This record gives sequence, C-alpha cells and structure tokens, in this order.
Amino acid sequence: MVKMNLALSIALAMSCTLAHAGDDLGIKKYDLKDLDPALVDQAKQLSNSAKANSSAESNSEDMRWISDMASRVVPQGLDEPEPEQTAEVPQEALDREKKHPLGEGNRTLIFVSWSMGAAALKDILASFDGFPAVGIVFRGIPDGMSMADAVSKMHMLTQETQSTVSVLLDPLAFQRHGISAVPSIVVESPSNKLIAMATGSSSVTYIESAIKEGKTGDLGTIGTTSEVIEPDLMEVAKQRIEALDTEAMKQRAITSFWDNQKGHPLPPVIESATRLVDASVIIPQDILDNSGNVVQKAGRINPLDIMPFDQKLVVIDPTQPWQVELAKREYAEHSKSLTVTVMATQIPPSSGWDLFNGIQDALDAPLYVLPPDMAERFQILRAPSVVTADDKNFIVREVARTTFEGDNSNAQ
Repeated sequence: MVKMNLALSIALAMSCTLAHAGDDLGIKKYDLKDLDPALVDQAKQLSNSAKANSSAESNSEDMRWISDMASRVVPQGLDEPEPEQTAEVPQEALDREKKHPLGEGNRTLIFVSWSMGAAALKDILASFDGFPAVGIVFRGIPDGMSMADAVSKMHMLTQETQSTVSVLLDPLAFQRHGISAVPSIVVESPSNKLIAMATGSSSVTYIESAIKEGKTGDLGTIGTTSEVIEPDLMEVAKQRIEALDTEAMKQRAITSFWDNQKGHPLPPVIESATRLVDASVIIPQDILDNSGNVVQKAGRINPLDIMPFDQKLVVIDPTQPWQVELAKREYAEHSKSLTVTVMATQIPPSSGWDLFNGIQDALDAPLYVLPPDMAERFQILRAPSVVTADDKNFIVREVARTTFEGDNSNAQ
C-alpha cells in the first residue's frame, strides 16, 4: 500500500458575526467563516473523486487510499503563533501541531515540479524509497488542475514505483529557501533553518558529502534545471480571497438566517383563560456530590420551593400588531421584582430582520424566539400567553383579542 503525506500549508479564512438578540432564550450568536470555496472544495473532492476516477484507478484499495488522504491533510510551514495566541491552548495540542511528517530531526527536502516530466519524478520516487526523513515537495498544483486530480496523478506514479516517499504540498518551504528552479535539494534543521542546499540535483550523496566536508549554505547550481510551473498555492489562496465579495456573502447569510429559525408557531387564543401548571419535576435517581453524598433524593421536586420564578414570559405572534401592543403593555406593567422576556412564536423569513428589529424598537427591549422545549415546559399552548408563577405553580394567562381591545377601551 503506497503511503503519502499531503502537507497543505494554507489556513486562510475570513469571518463575520451576525447581530443577535441573545444566547439564552432562543436566538444564538452565529459565527460564519467564509473560507475560500475553491480550496475547501478541493479538499472535499479528494474523497468524492474516488468514485469518479474509478475507471482510471486500478482497484478499490486505491479508492480507499484517496479517501484516507483527505483525512490526513497536515498543515506545514506555518510560523509559530505568538505567545498570547497560545496561552490557553494545551501544550499537548501545540506539540502535536508542531510535528513534521518527516520526523523531528534534520530532514531532506527534494523540490520538484511537473515540468520535470513523469519519468524524472518516478526516478526520484524510486531512488529515495525507504530513505528516512526525505520528502518530495511541490509548490502548488498546475493551473487548471484540481487538488484531487493532482493527488490522483501522483498516486499513479507512486503505484508504478511502489515508493513510500512522503509527498508534501508546501509552498512556504519554497519561499523559505528561495527555490525558483528544480530539482533542488535542501537539508534543513527541525526549526526549518537551512543547513545546505544545491540546485540542479536531487543527489543526497552529494549534499551529505558536502556537509561532512564542512560546506553549508547555498552550494550553487550543479546540474540542469527546469522551471517551476505550479503557481504558489499561498498566493493563489490570497488572490482568491481578495476576489471574494464578502459583503455579498454576508448579506446572503443575513438574508437566509431566518430560514433556519423555525420557532414554535402556536394557534391564536379564542377565549381568555388562566391555567395553573404544576412546576414539579421527577428526579429519577439520587443526585450526588463529588464525595458521594446525596444532594437531592430521587422523587418529585418543585423547583419553586428552592428558587422563586422571577420572570414574566410574554409569548406573542409578532405578525399580529395587537399582540405587539399587548407585549408593550405587559412590559410597562411589570413589577421591579420581575424580569420581562418577550418571545416570538416565529419570524417569517419573508419579514425577517425588518420585523424582528421593528418589534425590538417598538418594545425598546430584546426579542427572543420561543424554543419548542420551553413551550412544552410551561405548557404554552396558544398565543398570546403571559407566564408568571406563585409559590407552587406556573400561571399561564391566555389573552383573547376581544379581551385586550376591551381592556384598552375601558382604559380610555
């Protein structure tokens, strides 16, 4: 089984954060990270292309190889983070990120390009089969070729040679050592520092002999070279990200936000009524502390015996203006001991942010979306409903439109 390590030295992303009403009762903060679609798709294609390339690949083992390749993409060549960026990251995680696929000691990098031709590449793969800490390095992928196609093409070469040499996609290594022609061979330290390099050759024997003789640094050009035809993958990523219309992407995300906020639509109140809802819950087994002591025995418990319910929940259908007016009244009439939370049963996507922000402005208070589990806990069956509590029960007051309008008429 041919093994290859694909080192993808790109970690570029842009993010935008949508405004939100709150994290605790319905609308949660969303961080939308807009990665370069082309690069993300290329990574995903490594798995998807296995089936598409089945006619070109020789057996099912090859298919599994390509799928496995996608899961073993390793970032290489990135600068170490500043201390303040890693202060809260476990040291074990940092050590894992720093590991190089060629090992922890000195390593030998042979820089190549598809311009050298398949025969030359196969010779290099065959020559270094079994050599420890030796890797073949590409700067990027040729123009017009997808990541999946590039990996598949290299896989076909390694299948013919049965080479176990690691193949790295590392544009930063090209930048680090100023590689502009291939083949070039570099011996570098674990900290990525140059020990010795030679251009126009892939001979490990030559460069090792030079190092033994005390020669280090750039040893010059010692053979025929070819150009590097692959564009720098880092530069390609930067250009594509710069070309992204981030404002349009953000607007699409904002526009589609309400498509994913289902809320909990409720039927309207036909006749005003008030219901008591038992606040008790059943604890199926004893609750223990860290020492094994029983904190709460299994059985029925009423949380209102432990802590008072200091909320007034006002649940409305925001598409009904009179219910918005009811929420304003309930908000204005609450006592100082209660915190009023206004919740919408739903926000139609067609109205979206205009409706949501308009109601917040009208209430001069935050608006939340009613989660289904909260409606079930308080047995909120219809809208509008106002939920408070006494010492033992939740009190659910359902208000019909006729009642609300009658109260307003009497008040006037």
